[in-house]
Amino acid sequence: MSRPNYVHRIRSAREQLLDNGEIPEGLLPDPIQRSWERCLETGLSVKLRPEAEPAALNQLNELRERNSRLLTQAQPEMESLYSHISGTQSMVILSDADGTILHALGDQDFMSKAQRVALQPGFSWREDISGTNAIGTALIEKNPVFVMGAEHYFEENAFLNCSASPILDPHGSVIGVLDLSGDHRQPQEHTMALVRMSALMIENRLFNANFATDVTIRFHTRPEFIGTLWEGIAVFSPDGKLLAINRTGAFQLGINEQKVAGIEFDQLFEMTLPAFLDTARRALSNHANLVLRNGLRLHVKADPGMHTLASAISMPAAKDEAHHQGRRGFAQALAQDPLALLDTGDAMLQKTIIRARKALGHDIPILIEGETGTGKELLAKAIHESGKRKEGAFVAINCASIPEGLIESELFGHEEGAFTGARRRGAVGRIQQAHGGTLFLDEVGEMPFALQARLLRVIQEREIVPLGSNKRINVDISIIAATNQRLRERVKQGEFREDLYYRLNGLRLTLPPLRERSDLQALIQRILEENLDRNDIVIQPDVLALLQRHPWRGNVRQLFNILRAAMVFMEDNVLKAQHLPEDFFEELENNGTEAPFIKLDNASMVNTEAALIRHALNSHDGNMAAAARQLGISRATIYRKAKRYHLL
Repeated sequence: MSRPNYVHRIRSAREQLLDNGEIPEGLLPDPIQRSWERCLETGLSVKLRPEAEPAALNQLNELRERNSRLLTQAQPEMESLYSHISGTQSMVILSDADGTILHALGDQDFMSKAQRVALQPGFSWREDISGTNAIGTALIEKNPVFVMGAEHYFEENAFLNCSASPILDPHGSVIGVLDLSGDHRQPQEHTMALVRMSALMIENRLFNANFATDVTIRFHTRPEFIGTLWEGIAVFSPDGKLLAINRTGAFQLGINEQKVAGIEFDQLFEMTLPAFLDTARRALSNHANLVLRNGLRLHVKADPGMHTLASAISMPAAKDEAHHQGRRGFAQALAQDPLALLDTGDAMLQKTIIRARKALGHDIPILIEGETGTGKELLAKAIHESGKRKEGAFVAINCASIPEGLIESELFGHEEGAFTGARRRGAVGRIQQAHGGTLFLDEVGEMPFALQARLLRVIQEREIVPLGSNKRINVDISIIAATNQRLRERVKQGEFREDLYYRLNGLRLTLPPLRERSDLQALIQRILEENLDRNDIVIQPDVLALLQRHPWRGNVRQLFNILRAAMVFMEDNVLKAQHLPEDFFEELENNGTEAPFIKLDNASMVNTEAALIRHALNSHDGNMAAAARQLGISRATIYRKAKRYHLL
């Protein structure tokens, strides 16, 4: 919906509120609708805002002292956030858990305007005092909230656009709100994303400050995300009890960050805490792998506390040295030939790998085509790690996931002040980051047409010009592009430049879809052993036949998810048809393959499945989506099974 149309809808809703004292349905976003309704129930008059009473200076100082840890960790992120929006008639605000503003910084003239409506330290912006507003409404909704102009309950606040995100402490409790407020006439496309990212950074800082002698692990399913905003962080006591976990970590582990009391390390993972610390110590860099009880493998970095580290060093190894030597030797062998890891016996895939090997060392642009989930990025990374540029960076960028307005600055970087929201000191683009290494352009067919000409010049001239700059920077990069489309067809349709297509297509590599591969059994075995850490699984012949007949529209990625979900329901080491999720059989039926009738007449199997679903639902307070994520099945499947077992 266009902005003018939406502004008209807000105006219409406000007129009905003023004329009839009623809020019309369907004109406002759900959080704003709920907030207006609460304001009416509280008795707030839309025409008359209550007189604001600020906290006295000594009270404000006391509040700041009480929230000193939050303030200490938030101020650097507030300054960083303000550096993105300075000069745009905006301000950054921090409130406590009760909505009282503790600290604010921003453009001086805009802050003067904000003071007229009490948007300054010492004033409360609780919803029952200040009506619908981002700070107060975010506290009640316990979610990020954007309030645009006239969506504010009190008309005098309509000159504001406000984006706010709650800040959680390491135990999952809301301890404050980060808010970015600005003039309603300024563009607001990216402010909410900036605020949410900054709030998460503050939460991660609180973890670093709160736990000095406990064991902190940082984890993600992809190793490159460790140390970034998207890493999971969990803290364990020296005896293995989970003390705290951040939101990202709770999502990855499938638990509620507010209900961690009593959870033991080995209830989550397939090893004890002492065994894990010993493994991490042996790795020297404290990087290791952990396998969840549902079979998902995580990449982990351990930060042992001082006392824990000393005690862990004296503990015996979890497994014998010969086992560790064998695993290390295997890993070293793969590192020497990363392309070999992809070869599981399929003739079409082998042909692709052979062609890729011949291109090594020649800096030929490579175009990888294949359906979603066939492993295009894995192949690109293996080519990089097998070639002469392996010591350089492998920089991946998904051309379909970055907003069109940002992709140019993401690729080329920008100088200070190049556009509204640009960083104060500018930013280095992804192409420059890949200097000496490889730039991987995933979903390159989705690159905006206008930007394709700039990329073509980079390939031809091997130099870039950041946005807002006249300076040319030489770059030495190898380019690998990937697409799940027929790029040649995009050229014929006029949606992709023909000259760029031929520049990228120095060597075209095609990854076959899983349904056409002959190595399914070997691939399943590799996933079970290396990704799910299960080398004891026996697959019944009828199950293997089902797997071989499946259409696999999601390819290898879907196969991994199906196997991971099956691990949840297995009672022993035998993979049976009953263990496969219902989605699997639905796709078989839709593909014209008659799926077997799975009758759960084994009482223990029924009880086990029902107990797992009941436990997941209880763990997430009945939240179907969260419980489904924990079990590795779809929301529709868990809903049907919950109804079958009378859990609803």
